[in-house]
Amino acid sequence: MSKYVLTGLVASVAAMATVSQALAADLGPYRPPAPPETYIERPSMFSWRGFYAGLNGGYAWGSGDATIIDDGVNRGSLDAIDPDGWFGGGQIGYNAQFGSFVLGVEGDFQGTGVDGSSVDTAGVMGPFRSSSEMNWFSTLRARAGFAADRVLIYATGGVAWADMDFKLSDGAVSYSGGDTLTGYTVGGGVEWALANNWTVKGEYLYIDLDNAKFRGGGMAANYDNAFHTIRFGLNYKF
Repeated sequence: MSKYVLTGLVASVAAMATVSQALAADLGPYRPPAPPETYIERPSMFSWRGFYAGLNGGYAWGSGDATIIDDGVNRGSLDAIDPDGWFGGGQIGYNAQFGSFVLGVEGDFQGTGVDGSSVDTAGVMGPFRSSSEMNWFSTLRARAGFAADRVLIYATGGVAWADMDFKLSDGAVSYSGGDTLTGYTVGGGVEWALANNWTVKGEYLYIDLDNAKFRGGGMAANYDNAFHTIRFGLNYKF
């Protein structure tokens, strides 16, 4: 190989090395490739939408006005009975959900041991013993609330029914009657999701029923009926 060819090869290699160094300088320091991104699945929010059914139990106490009696000649008032006692039953309902807003409807039926009595003198009449006993009550209510994932805070209200028996006695003669009364109910509660299909709730309801009126043995009586209730329940969401 002639010295001219060898000199050309050396010059070419040197030029290529110079160009490679210039390109490396333009690219900057070596940067290793970024590690692959790790996908983290965010937990989904709890959905309150759907049908549900469950059981509940609680306590009720009365807050009625005085019992009015009339024997056709005299008229007077007796102390309110204010019954109290335990109750238990079941409920079924449906919720629709719009973002954090939950709107639903619920119906329930309760068997009760709610009763009470009062002894008082009504003016020139008496003394009288008056009593009431609630056999069952039921409500049909709308529910509207705000959901923060697994916690639902709601207000509720609707129609209430109750089957009640009443007695009035002056010690010699007793008069009794019964009726299924209609009224309204309002209240609110908090419900919490234990799991995807199970929820628990605590709820307060005020129930105000029609006055109960009955006549017997020449005596008329007018009973006022209003109750406070507090209950705890367990629901299964389908």
